[in-house]
Amino acid sequence: MKQILYTISLLLLLGACTDETYTDTLSANGGKRGKSVPVNLSLNVQPLQSPLDADTKAGSQTVSSTEVCKGMEISLVKTPETRAADMDEVKNFWVFQFDGTEPVSTLSKADFYSGNSVKTVTLALSSGEKNRIIVIANADLETFNSLLTDGSCSLEYFNNMGINFSQPDFPLFSLSDGSSRPVLSGSTDIIVKENTQADIMLYRSTAKVTVNLKLGDKMQDKGYSVWNYQFASIPKTSFYHAIGRTPAFPGDAVEYGKYALGDISFSASSSYAATITANLPVNLHHGVPFTTPEKRVTNAPFNSTYLQIMGIEPTTGGTISKSVVYQIHLGSNFTDDYSVSPNYAYTYNITITGENDDDSRVIKFIPGYFGGKLQGYDQYGNSSSATRTTVTWRYVNRIEVYISDVGSGNGVWLADGKSMPSANSLMDGKKNTTDLFDKKADYPAIQKCIDLNGVGVTSANLEWYTPSFGQSLGIYISGSSTLKTLHNATYWTSSTDATDVWATKIWTGRSKGESPSGLYYLRCVKDLLPGNTAK
Repeated sequence: MKQILYTISLLLLLGACTDETYTDTLSANGGKRGKSVPVNLSLNVQPLQSPLDADTKAGSQTVSSTEVCKGMEISLVKTPETRAADMDEVKNFWVFQFDGTEPVSTLSKADFYSGNSVKTVTLALSSGEKNRIIVIANADLETFNSLLTDGSCSLEYFNNMGINFSQPDFPLFSLSDGSSRPVLSGSTDIIVKENTQADIMLYRSTAKVTVNLKLGDKMQDKGYSVWNYQFASIPKTSFYHAIGRTPAFPGDAVEYGKYALGDISFSASSSYAATITANLPVNLHHGVPFTTPEKRVTNAPFNSTYLQIMGIEPTTGGTISKSVVYQIHLGSNFTDDYSVSPNYAYTYNITITGENDDDSRVIKFIPGYFGGKLQGYDQYGNSSSATRTTVTWRYVNRIEVYISDVGSGNGVWLADGKSMPSANSLMDGKKNTTDLFDKKADYPAIQKCIDLNGVGVTSANLEWYTPSFGQSLGIYISGSSTLKTLHNATYWTSSTDATDVWATKIWTGRSKGESPSGLYYLRCVKDLLPGNTAK
């Protein structure tokens, strides 16, 4: 594997000699400054790596593993090794020296160099103690100008610096001319002596993902005419120096977000194929043993990065008549690895072949049997009206949850100046909704779900309705593979005690009566009857 080599002769002006004995002991404080000594620094740029161990020639692809399950065929393939000038060229670089290798070590020198070669730099001497030398390439002069060498900038502080999620072209470094480029970084721990050789390998601080997506023959006839994709659970900081980190990283130190929703254009002219690409910040997680491909979503660590692919069938009124959601958690395999590592290129070939409720990657938003009337069943699964033969009780219909939140974020349950209705059912959301149908304008959380049914809907034929308290708990209890698509927030139900309205925090199941003037989220549900079951 070829590597681009930049050899840079650096004259390091280093600190005063001391009588201390030479030692390799790691230290948080190196020593006093003194005379300058010449040091040679060689920078190597490591090409993007594949999570596969197989070695391939440039331009070829070796399938490492193919996991076929009902509804989805996924292959992780060797990423062809290519050279893109904007990825490999070092435009400039910073050289930082810390007076030790521990988190409390402080910055003793920081210098910026335009271009990719210099003859001399000045650094502080490490008098027999190892110092950490860090190189950050492809930032700009202003990026680190505020860092001081007065002992106030620790190595720990420096390691927490990064590009913010709000920046254009995140996680790449955005330039004033509107372009962007990847940040590269590397480091070494050395004791600087005359003619010391310092070799630093530079790695990209981000990962690149390519998804070659195809819609199978059977799915082309399912009626899903609109397809979207979204990368989710993205750390909101892309760290400048992300090399050498260990799971879980960044963990709870940062917030997580989603990339903007993107369109997928499937058509006969494109053979129902499309390609998705993205740059992602580092997100490392411990492995999850005994995870099967079918349960990969269910077993995913909290805040692990995933790709969500959504197919919907819209109505003429602009609402959604049916939907399907696929989640693909990224990593180096389809089982226990969930890490997005720096300097890695992940290439997936995915064919959507069908729908499968048993596969946690194929999400129909169907929590279980929580709709219709309560019915007894005998040992053979047949409905039973005789108490002596009834062995279990459950509601007759499964419910499907609408693919997205309804309305623009938080909303009230009761319109301003209107009166609360009488206490109603804790379990039957459809009855609660139909009972309030004629006064739906008084109850925005009820009206929004009714409006999903389109023009001409009546209380007798509506499908989408506001879930009851019991049904919202069902979504929480049964929805381990779907909860990550819902906000970690409180959602309205249709159940009320005539004063407050029951609401559920969907990630935790915490439920209590809330003021109807509060601002909460809303998801609607429908019963899966023979006529409207997702196909």
